[in-house]
Amino acid sequence: MKTSQLLLKLKECMEKYKPKMEDSGEEDSLNQIMSRYNLENFNEILNSSCNGLDEEVDAEELKDLQNRIDHYFSLYTPDDKDFKEFIKAISIYLIFIAKKPLHPPGIVFSNGAFKISDFESLQTQPKVMTEGVYEKEGVYYCTGKRIFINDKLSLCKYCVCKGID
Repeated sequence: MKTSQLLLKLKECMEKYKPKMEDSGEEDSLNQIMSRYNLENFNEILNSSCNGLDEEVDAEELKDLQNRIDHYFSLYTPDDKDFKEFIKAISIYLIFIAKKPLHPPGIVFSNGAFKISDFESLQTQPKVMTEGVYEKEGVYYCTGKRIFINDKLSLCKYCVCKGID
């Protein structure tokens, strides 16, 4: 399947979520940071054109990614099918089309959990942060990838971030 075909499928999938999408305006919670990132990518999907998208998507990789997301949701929110399908579409878009991280730059991990950081300090002093996602000169990095890649059916396998030791 070509990325242009995949994008058309994702756009069709996202149409049903339009009535549910809004920005609460809150900025200080982790859930809001992730929600805002998902909203940005949701809007990108709906507003993207298929021009120039000719890369081939490996069907086995796509299926494996979907299985990994299903596994994650079976552990943490087994009854929220709508949210799972929404996140699955966003993740597929981020990995195969937009080539962006699964977590927004500015998120910091601490002992396997997320915490909020000052985005500016991540950009200017990334070595100060212990575990996080940041972007430098157009390349995405995740210091947590070295830890989370070992989790059973980790999504890190497909994330565009480069790992850092």
